[in-house]
Amino acid sequence: MTVSGSLQIKNKKYYIVLNLYDGQGDRKQKWINTKLDIKGNKRRAEKMLSEMLAEYQKKDVVFYSTITVADYFNEWLEEIVISVRPNTYRTYFSNMKNHIIPYFENKKILLQELNTYDLEEYYFSKLQKGSKIKTEDALSTTTIKHHHQNISKALSDAQRRGLINSNPATVAKTPKLKKYKMQFLNNEQLEEMLILFKGNPVELPVILCAVYGFRRSEVLGLKWSNVDLINRIITISETLQQNGSNGNYTDTTKSESSNRVLPMTDSIYNLLIKCKEIQTKRSQIMGNYYIENDYVCVLENGNNISPNYLTRTFHSVISKSNLPPIRLHDLRHSVASNLLNNGFSVVQVQEWLGHGSASTTLNFYAHVDKTSKTTIANSLEKMIRI
Repeated sequence: MTVSGSLQIKNKKYYIVLNLYDGQGDRKQKWINTKLDIKGNKRRAEKMLSEMLAEYQKKDVVFYSTITVADYFNEWLEEIVISVRPNTYRTYFSNMKNHIIPYFENKKILLQELNTYDLEEYYFSKLQKGSKIKTEDALSTTTIKHHHQNISKALSDAQRRGLINSNPATVAKTPKLKKYKMQFLNNEQLEEMLILFKGNPVELPVILCAVYGFRRSEVLGLKWSNVDLINRIITISETLQQNGSNGNYTDTTKSESSNRVLPMTDSIYNLLIKCKEIQTKRSQIMGNYYIENDYVCVLENGNNISPNYLTRTFHSVISKSNLPPIRLHDLRHSVASNLLNNGFSVVQVQEWLGHGSASTTLNFYAHVDKTSKTTIANSLEKMIRI
């Protein structure tokens, strides 16, 4: 739709008046102060009008909207609630309501006037002290990166609807990520760790994570129906997610490649047999007090173990030990690094962990694959005599 405009005089200043149109096709005038005095500035004002018309014509939005960025983000949250996973929505909601929307409410920027600079200003503001909700600290670069992803998704939907012609988030620069230094446990440290969890309510999921490198949601989502004790195989096809205070729910795996079938080691087979027997006995003894479900990793009363409980308990035990201060997810990294250092290929490790591609495995663990480099060095020593 063609954008027209003219120069108007108000309070002895030139104003650009654009004729735009809303979603119903009704004309809406937008007044823009050039801040130019009428005396001796007519040509400059005309040039500004011409440039402004070209800019709006280039935007080529389907219709003109006066909705602000903050109001649009609020509407967007209401629209996507039924189309995304509860866990994903909880993250979007928290980031938007606690940080992104309040910032843009204060700025009062119109959605169709949002630009790359506005977004980069937001990211920079969150690097300042006092950005966190509960402390006076700044947000981490990783958290700001997540905010950027949320904003980009919302603006991509706005572009699809014709509210904006392009998504400024696609070219906006975010603060450089400070790469997380992964912590690994070698085989001796893993054995020491498993001793610490003897008799602990989360002993079983910790063992399974230490052997298979399961994600937290995968180990807690494992069901007896996916444990074949006859053929001794474990199938990963479901996950257990936490939905805030609304409890846990079963979901699909992270990706298609995350669905995988893994053989049981003898020790894991014996462990699962023993756990199955214990759960059956507890069910018989506790009767109606025992919570019947199909989950493998459960508490003494049969109730499944929530993701946050597993994380908190793991951290509590590790923090009181002499082991490196690893996270639960670092057991996954430990499995990968130990397998690579024992001569297994990147592709084999990829399949074991359920990565989407070998490149993902390489990005995370190429720096710990010492065995292959040693092999190369030994080969070169034989080839080249100095």
